[in-house]
Amino acid sequence: MRRTLAWGLLALAAAATGSTGCATSAAAPAARAKAGMVAVRADRAAERAGGTVDAAGPLPEVPSDRKVIRSADLRLAVDDFDEAGRAIVALAERSGGFVLSASEKSYQVKVPARAFDDALEALAALGEVEHRRIYGQDVTAEYLDLEARLRTAEKARAAYLELLSRAATVEEMLKVEQALAGVQERIETLLGRKKYLDEHLALSTLTVTLVEHHSPGPLKLLWDGASWLVTKLWWI
Repeated sequence: MRRTLAWGLLALAAAATGSTGCATSAAAPAARAKAGMVAVRADRAAERAGGTVDAAGPLPEVPSDRKVIRSADLRLAVDDFDEAGRAIVALAERSGGFVLSASEKSYQVKVPARAFDDALEALAALGEVEHRRIYGQDVTAEYLDLEARLRTAEKARAAYLELLSRAATVEEMLKVEQALAGVQERIETLLGRKKYLDEHLALSTLTVTLVEHHSPGPLKLLWDGASWLVTKLWWI
């Protein structure tokens, strides 16, 4: 009777572990459906306001329950590379972030996600912006999937631990311990991926490339002035 109960619990734990795939397939469609509902609400709100949603216009604010990793690339024309570099490092540290990599003309810094917009504007003020690209990676579906997998794996671990406490023989104990080790390894892998996402969600990446700011020489100034004068005289 005891052995029958033990192997019954083992089968139950195995079934709980195998249900991870179901949780995976259910999480992604739910996230996609939620994103679709947000889009529909935005369209309806625009219609009520008498306007349309412009895909090329400003992006709507990201709902607080979505998981988006934000990044930006910036190319600045500056007069002094050293001065601009010092300002970039100081700005990153002042924002609560740090410098990930640095060279004479390229800097990659991490700043808290909450300070992303302010840090980007402060960086843009250091020179003349020649290029700016802001982009994000929506990891909401993956994050929900990870949480579902973790819950399933933790239930399986609890079932195996219960089974281990009821093992009647050394053979049963070894088999349960082997299965338990596999579940524990899966949990650690999932936790590692979740930690990776949490860190990237908490810190945004700003990549700044510096180029030399070219001031117009005397010949160009003379040419521009002559062109302006000829244009004015032509219309007199």
